[in-house]
Amino acid sequence: MTPDAVRELVEREVAGQWSLSVGHGCDLRRCLVLPELREYDDCSAGRPLVSPPPTVRLWLVLEELREDRSGYKVVYDESVGEFGLAVSGTDRDVFIGYYGSFLATLRGM
Repeated sequence: MTPDAVRELVEREVAGQWSLSVGHGCDLRRCLVLPELREYDDCSAGRPLVSPPPTVRLWLVLEELREDRSGYKVVYDESVGEFGLAVSGTDRDVFIGYYGSFLATLRGM
């Protein structure tokens, strides 16, 4: 996939609802980022807690707090076709689980 293809998935699902409000007050136009493939520690449900945790490569599509990168992140896994959440970690950000669609993931923040 390309960054443009991932962005198109997000925009198709938003379908012009740019003023959509989520619990954290995340402004979609401000928080969406140019999709970037990054590596995350994988601490999603069903994974054993091991040290170091396994890693997974996911597309970052939204950062709640872009200024300091400390908030929730919405990510996309092209291998399963689902969006999920990640949070800031010590050495790298941490993937915490799948929520399905982009909008369902936003509601899960």
